[in-house]
Amino acid sequence: MSLRIFETDPNALPKTFSSDFVGRFRAGQLLNNRPVALPAWRITTGDPEVADAVAGLYGGTPQEWETTKEDNREVLTNADSVRVIVDGAEAVTSRMALYGMQGVIHACDGVSFLEPEEDQGKPCGCPSDFRERRALAKSGRGPKPDIRVSYRLADAPSLGVFRMVTSSWDFTRSLPATLTALDKVQGPALCDLYLELVEFTTSSGVDVTYRHPLLKVRGPAPADVEAALPSLSKSIEEAPF
Repeated sequence: MSLRIFETDPNALPKTFSSDFVGRFRAGQLLNNRPVALPAWRITTGDPEVADAVAGLYGGTPQEWETTKEDNREVLTNADSVRVIVDGAEAVTSRMALYGMQGVIHACDGVSFLEPEEDQGKPCGCPSDFRERRALAKSGRGPKPDIRVSYRLADAPSLGVFRMVTSSWDFTRSLPATLTALDKVQGPALCDLYLELVEFTTSSGVDVTYRHPLLKVRGPAPADVEAALPSLSKSIEEAPF
């Protein structure tokens, strides 16, 4: 016999974007309780075999890290770009979200509420101007992007499905074009998931350097990716971002 409490109140079930991921790609880590951006992908997983596999593919050494979640192994890879297979635009979910200590405070699509359920479809009240949205999010008073991409590794698709979660505004700007490109493929797409380096000097003379994730759609994924990769590698590596 099992619990049936969610049959009487299905809305009490936690809302999730997806499930059954073998690992997660991260662009940074916490050092001394402060977020630090990384020059290459950090991959976390709860499966020792997956950790060993990604270390063999992209460099780094599997090690444990402190977390309350299941992905308690991390690999600090040497790869800032990884070839992946994205199963269509449906593999990308996006929303604007503001989190508090107890979970989501505000979730919307930028115009209408997505959560809580009783407010679903109602105007969310977010500013229409992109810069104002960013400023409100930076102040902690407004939602920021919550974008999740699921994919398989083109170098080892049998490992399972990974995901990348980002709140990058740069990734958000690229999202419409990315989704259009995925739709055009009409099936699994071969893509590059990479960390783009951005460098500029502000008007006050301050040098700024950071990296943000981007997803570049290359075209349809071969039916047998592992067999086709050697013949594809040259043309893909020479193609400009």
